[in-house]
Amino acid sequence: MVTYAEDRSCTTQFELGELYHKGNCQSRDFEQAFKWYKAAAEKGSRQAQHRLGMLYARGQGVAQSYSHSYAWCKVAAFQQSRRARRKLKYIESRMSWEQIRRGNWLAQQLYDRHVAPHRQ
Repeated sequence: MVTYAEDRSCTTQFELGELYHKGNCQSRDFEQAFKWYKAAAEKGSRQAQHRLGMLYARGQGVAQSYSHSYAWCKVAAFQQSRRARRKLKYIESRMSWEQIRRGNWLAQQLYDRHVAPHRQ
């Protein structure tokens, strides 16, 4: 069964992610924030891609992965996100060369799958 939010635009999904991510201390739910940011990111939302990257970097709602963090922030940076571009330098400073190589490969895969189709 598809819920109303799953059938909505990436803007609605991003806003749901924001509600779960930024709720007051008792009501934050990083797993739900991750779910909704991911849904919006996969529809091409650069804001959601940046937020998803930061959840991966911090290990909030998902296992920490600098390669995935780097990849999602790089995809957002490809779409002119200045915040994501700044975060890339921070994330990269904590990564090995192998993690950066994997992050670049993953970023290309994500871009081809989730951004390029929306640009045509």
